[in-house]
Amino acid sequence: PLVLWLNGGPGCSSLDGLIEELGPFHVKDNGFSIYYNEYAWNKVLKRFSNVLFLESPAGVGFSYSTNFNLTVSDDQVSLQNYMALLDFFVKFPEYKGRDFWITGESYAGVYIPTLAVRILNDKANFPNFKGVAIGNGALNFPNNYNTMVPLYYYHALVRDDLYNDVAQNCCNNNIGTCDIYSKFFDPVCRDKVINILDGTNELNMYNLYDACYYNPTTNLKKAFIERQLRRVAGLPERKHNAATTAPLCAQTNNTFIYLNRPAVRKSLHIPSSLPVWQECSDEVGKDYVVTHFNVIPEFQTMIAAGVKILVYNGDVDTACNSIMNQQFLTSLNLTVLGEQEIVNQAWHYSGQTGTAVAGFQTKFAGNVDFLTVRGSGHFVPEDKPRESQQMLYNFINNLDYSTPLNL
Repeated sequence: PLVLWLNGGPGCSSLDGLIEELGPFHVKDNGFSIYYNEYAWNKVLKRFSNVLFLESPAGVGFSYSTNFNLTVSDDQVSLQNYMALLDFFVKFPEYKGRDFWITGESYAGVYIPTLAVRILNDKANFPNFKGVAIGNGALNFPNNYNTMVPLYYYHALVRDDLYNDVAQNCCNNNIGTCDIYSKFFDPVCRDKVINILDGTNELNMYNLYDACYYNPTTNLKKAFIERQLRRVAGLPERKHNAATTAPLCAQTNNTFIYLNRPAVRKSLHIPSSLPVWQECSDEVGKDYVVTHFNVIPEFQTMIAAGVKILVYNGDVDTACNSIMNQQFLTSLNLTVLGEQEIVNQAWHYSGQTGTAVAGFQTKFAGNVDFLTVRGSGHFVPEDKPRESQQMLYNFINNLDYSTPLNL
C-alpha cells in the first residue's frame, strides 16, 4: 500500500514531517550529518507500504507556482493534491491501484477530508482507498477556540476572577456551552477572551510541558502555525513579554541548514532559481483562503463510504486540542462501541523496557476511532515516536492499538 503524509499550516512543508517527525532519517550536527530514525513509519510499513510526502499547496518548501499565484482556497488545494497524485501515478505506475491511506497533522485536518471526498469519486484511479489518520487536526475552527478557555483554566493558566468574569458577562455562567469564538467579534468580551488566550505567552502552546530554548535565529515553524490560527480567527498576534526570552516554538535549525546546503540542493535537483527552503511560507499563509471552518460534511461522506478513520491527539497540545476533536466526533452522533457511560479506555505501548499507558481511546460505529497520545503535543510522531509508530501500524493492520510491534 501507499501512505500519503501532509503537513499543515496552512503553508508548512511536508519535508518537515519527513525529517523532523516520521521519516527514515533525522538531521544532527548543525545540519551536517544524518542518523537513522528507528521509529520511522516506513520501517514499520516496509513489508507492505510506502510513505509519500507531498508539498502542499504550491509555494511551500521547494515547490513553486509557474504562474506565481500563491492565493488558494481549501477546495483549490484539495484539487491540486488530487491532480498531483494522478501525476505521481503516471510517473510511478507501479503504485496505482494499491491500498491507499492518507495521513497528516494540524491543518491537514482540512486537507485530508477534502482530498478524501475527491478520491472517493474516482474509483478508477483509487480503487482501494482504505482510510485516513488525522493527527491534532483543525477539524472545527470555532470550537477549537471554545475549548481553549476551559483547557487553559484547568491547567491553572487563568485566574478565577478573569475566568468568572468571562463566564458571567459573556457566557451566561456556562463556559462549557459558550460560543467563545463569537466573542472575538463582541466589543465587550473580545479583550477578556484574548487575555485568556494569552495564557500561554511564555509557554510552547504546541506542548505545554515542553522545554524550549530561545534562539533569535531559530526557524519558528510552530510560531507560524499559531499565527495562522489567529489570523483565520481575526485575532491579533500574541503579546511578547520583553522581560522574558520564552520562545514561541521549538528549534529546527538543523533541518533548515541541511536542506539549504548547496550539495543537498544539488542532490535533490532543486533549481537554483528557487529561494532558500523554509519550513513554512509566510506568503502562502497570508494569502490562503479558508473556506472549511469545520469538516463535518466530509466526515459524513467518508463514513458513508466505509472509509476507516483515525483521529489522534497529543493531549498537551493547545493549538488543536483533544477536547475539540473529541467533541467534533461526538457531534457526528455515532454510536459509541463497547460499554456505555464509562471513562475512555487506555491503550498501551509495549517496548523493551515494558508496557505503559500510551493514551486513551474511544471507538465509534462507522469505523471511526479517537485516540489520545499521553504527554504528546501537536507533533505526535516527533514527541512520541515509539507510540505513534505502533499506533499507525495497528490502525492499518486492523489490530488492537495495544498490540506490540514485532519487528
